[in-house]
Amino acid sequence: METIQSLRDELAEYKIREKEMASRIEELSDFIENAALPLHWVDGQGTIVWANQAELNALGYTIAEYVGSAITKFHVDEDVIDDILTRLINNETLENYKARLRCKDGTIKHVLISSNVFRKNGEFIHTRCFTRDITTLVVEQERKAELIRKLEESELRLQMANDIIESSFDAIISKDLDNIITSWNASAERMYGYSAAEMIGKSTLVLLPESLREEEQEIHTQLKRGERLTHFETQRLTRDKKIVDVSLTMSPIFDSRGNITGVSKIVRDITERKLEEQRKNDFVALVSHELKTPITSILSYVQVLLSKARKTEDNFAILSLTRTEMQVKRMTNMINDFLNVGRLEQAKIQLSKSEFELHILIQEIIQETQLLQTSHNIECRHCQAIILYADRDKIGQVINNLISNAIKYSAHKSTITISCEIVEKNVNISIIDQGVGISKKDQEQLFQRFYRVDDDRIKNVSGFGIGLYLVSEILRYHNTTIEVQSERDKGSIFSFSLPFLR
Repeated sequence: METIQSLRDELAEYKIREKEMASRIEELSDFIENAALPLHWVDGQGTIVWANQAELNALGYTIAEYVGSAITKFHVDEDVIDDILTRLINNETLENYKARLRCKDGTIKHVLISSNVFRKNGEFIHTRCFTRDITTLVVEQERKAELIRKLEESELRLQMANDIIESSFDAIISKDLDNIITSWNASAERMYGYSAAEMIGKSTLVLLPESLREEEQEIHTQLKRGERLTHFETQRLTRDKKIVDVSLTMSPIFDSRGNITGVSKIVRDITERKLEEQRKNDFVALVSHELKTPITSILSYVQVLLSKARKTEDNFAILSLTRTEMQVKRMTNMINDFLNVGRLEQAKIQLSKSEFELHILIQEIIQETQLLQTSHNIECRHCQAIILYADRDKIGQVINNLISNAIKYSAHKSTITISCEIVEKNVNISIIDQGVGISKKDQEQLFQRFYRVDDDRIKNVSGFGIGLYLVSEILRYHNTTIEVQSERDKGSIFSFSLPFLR
């Protein structure tokens, strides 16, 4: 009886232990299946034989899509999974092995894999793989690496920029919006005679001749509006009070929010160039002046001979002398243009303003032009009863130059039109031709002194490239500008506006 009771007690104890063990196994299974850490098993052939829910959730697959598939299918880098399986087959234990896994939605996860092999009787049964997602960490590290790379590039570019600034032939200066100098390169020291230590923190006004203070204020206002100034020619003052001619290129400096915080200035000393231009202008003016007297005498003699030829009705002499008179007048106009250029360069041109009727001036120019040549038709539209207050001779010179240019570059017997249009308190005067036209590239430089269009269609047309420069400068003295509208082979329209009295 005691033996039977003992067996019953032992059986009851076994049942209690079995129940406890089943509960423990259930808890462990739940722990593994529902653990937050992704887990999976891979057999010796590289096939996934089990994965917990965290593994499936991390990669976005269902259990049917994942378990039973080759592990290589989910690894981005073939050589990495090959190395992992080889090491595990060789009974190595992996800790924090970096890999990249492919998710169902196509994204890539960066992970650390820790794994070893469960063996039974020495046989490879399956791996024990723990996967930790480090994508956020890797992305952050890559972002930091990219920022460091960009910073290093920026520092290198900044160093290169500083080297360029310091070695530049031009003075490069920056200042804040209160005209206080914030940088000063070596060329600025050579040009102005002040060291960087002397000038940084000081006002740029020390470099300005007294007469140019107002001009500087206008430039400063323009830059504060965000506009740029390019190749502006003016003068500056050195430490020893010497005046130097300079060309300024100035740009506003913006912060990261687009606010203007200062001004960058490139200053080029053009004193030698100005002296050379002055010597050239003096020479041209001297030669032109010396030519003017004999040319005037020749014209007088030609006109006297032409008068006599008309009285005697000597047709050959009339024709010859008329053509001679035309050529002499062209030469006179050319000499006058050169003299006017010299006066403009020396700022000696003076305006003599008066009231005059625009239509009468235009008719005088047309009659004189048609007297000298009959190759083109010239007509005037809507210019009657317009009274201007301007320099009559110089406005006449502008219109005459524009008509002469239109004739030069237009087909024989084509029409040149002078048109007037009232726009508010101004009259817009246009000279319209049907000529060869001007490209956009040439239009940008057309009014520069001595500029000639490089075009095979007009290579036989004579000229020195000063007519349109004079037009531009005369109009500038009248506080207006010359505009051009043109296309190749479609003619040109040159126009300018002047205020009218009535």
